[in-house]
Amino acid sequence: MDSSSVGRVPYSRMHTTLEKTLLKVDVVHVDVWLGDEAAAGLEGIVARKGYTKELADSVADNAIRSEDVFIRVQFLRNVSLDQFLDGADDNLKRALKAGILTEAEHEMISAGMPVWYAFLEERGIRDGDVMRYRIRGDTLRTQFLSVDGEVLMDQTDVGPERRRSVLGSYFVRKSDFRDGLIKSLFAESG
Repeated sequence: MDSSSVGRVPYSRMHTTLEKTLLKVDVVHVDVWLGDEAAAGLEGIVARKGYTKELADSVADNAIRSEDVFIRVQFLRNVSLDQFLDGADDNLKRALKAGILTEAEHEMISAGMPVWYAFLEERGIRDGDVMRYRIRGDTLRTQFLSVDGEVLMDQTDVGPERRRSVLGSYFVRKSDFRDGLIKSLFAESG
């Protein structure tokens, strides 16, 4: 699973590094590659002279609706399973509040995450581990690779809520990642 089938045109890649502000510690680096159709839609948005909140909303809406996406998350420090799940659920709650997910969808995904990531209970997440998401239509494939490249998780789920939960978590307003991802798109166009 890689980004070779997405991100071939301008405006297809966004990226950001999440830093915990109090400690000024980089936690994760996220790369998002959109398929050609979604990226083409971004070209007209980004070409409108620079970042504004309204244009950021348009970029986010376009990204959340995308059905051809590759996301790569590289962890830049050790993180416990509880820390990871808490952060993920915070962003899922934002997606719920924004109407991207229903209450039932949020509950199902939130309850499933501790089960899906149970392999991290003892091990935790380590500096250099990578998580990858590949979205094609309403099919979401999630892989978790150790810093040594060992595949610790390879899971495929189907349903529009799966796609929306991942993309909503990254692009909903006040997400930990939204501003950095969207601003990277505008920075690279200038």
